[in-house]
Amino acid sequence: MNKDKLMNQKTFSIFSWSLFALSLAIVIASWGIGVSWQLESLSPYQWFPLFGLLAWIIMAGHYYTGVFRVLDHSLKKPKFYKNLTEYVVLGSLLLHPGILAIAQFNNGEGLPPQSFIDYVGEGLKLAVLLGSISLLLFLSFEVFNRMRKNRFVKKYWLAVSLSQSFAMTFIWVHGLRLGTNLGDGWFRILWIVLGFALLPCFYFIHKADFTKE
Repeated sequence: MNKDKLMNQKTFSIFSWSLFALSLAIVIASWGIGVSWQLESLSPYQWFPLFGLLAWIIMAGHYYTGVFRVLDHSLKKPKFYKNLTEYVVLGSLLLHPGILAIAQFNNGEGLPPQSFIDYVGEGLKLAVLLGSISLLLFLSFEVFNRMRKNRFVKKYWLAVSLSQSFAMTFIWVHGLRLGTNLGDGWFRILWIVLGFALLPCFYFIHKADFTKE
């Protein structure tokens, strides 16, 4: 193996899949403990937080693994990794607000974003809005990423990439302010550490994006 390489492809694939599996396990464990594993009696209000946590932590994993690929262009995403993780993220992004929106509507609270604000209280309105903005940015990426070879999208790809980092930051704050499953224990500490760990990822990834401009 070339001594200048960070890791070989096999090691990178194991690392990527292990990080994904660990992310799922940590989130499900934290959420499950929070609801005392009483899955048969949970309401929609207890289910929807799970998907918000899953979406952010898996996307954070994309940044952590992405840095290695930026620093070593010979590394490729593991087979099936991209499709599987993206489907899990997209599904979670839609289920997190979707379950809450349906629950609030069925309880006569109307439609979002006001129904979300009514659920958490006016004092947390900004956190709700950050979550809504992030959802729009994430979904817009799904569109732009499929148009990446388009001349206009390619020209402004740095802005698209930056928007995702802003969305990740907004969701991180959203989780700190509203995440009932974060509590005051180990998962909150982990959430904070993982958020700060994204900063060098942002630097290397956007530096590479800027170089391509």
